Amino acid sequence: MTILILGALEEEVQGIRSAMENVTEEKVGAFVVWRGKLNKKSLLLCRCGIGKVNASAAASAILTCNPDVAGVINTGVAGGVGKGLRRGDVVLGTKTVQHDVDSTPDGLRKGQIDGFESEFFDADPALSAQLIRALTREGIPYREGVIASGDQFIASDEKANAIACEFGALACEMESAAIAQVCALYKVPFVALRAISDNGGDNAIGSFYEFLHTAAEKNVRAIKRFTSDIETVIG
Repeated sequence: MTILILGALEEEVQGIRSAMENVTEEKVGAFVVWRGKLNKKSLLLCRCGIGKVNASAAASAILTCNPDVAGVINTGVAGGVGKGLRRGDVVLGTKTVQHDVDSTPDGLRKGQIDGFESEFFDADPALSAQLIRALTREGIPYREGVIASGDQFIASDEKANAIACEFGALACEMESAAIAQVCALYKVPFVALRAISDNGGDNAIGSFYEFLHTAAEKNVRAIKRFTSDIETVIG
């Protein structure tokens, strides 16, 4: 069995790729996938690119070609829109939601996609528990909560506050809820792990690039520990 790790940016996947052993590179559809071992556990790693379409296309292609995938982790950075979050903190997504989906004129709730009972996609409890143990053992500050995804770089205090209020979100980014939707369709366990690089506010762009590498490294440490500790989820 294998775990698939998806990240949008090179900075979000390079630390994991450099730590992997016996790495081979293959093309799956439009995407490059690295296959290898981390702490003797089987991994697939892909830089999917930014945005919901890239993320869902990569997840769909890889899951179709690799039915042995036992779980999917979306790793990366995010804007912190919840109160009390600091740059470098990690948010483990208990739920994800697509904040830019709006079919309310058709009777659905904001963020709800036709065919799904809720606007939220729940994280897999077993994967979440393993990541919590990894974060704790690494001494990485984290919070659990909603991660909101949309095809927008949130760089406005007004928008950040609106997303936090409407969905109870702690963080916002551009991929995880789309991947969660694909995983729900494929019935594959999913969880998102996002390190805070900015506050989603008016100064978010500068803060994002300043803290990108530092924030992403927190997730790399957690995933390394995750694969070191885990015994039953993957092999």
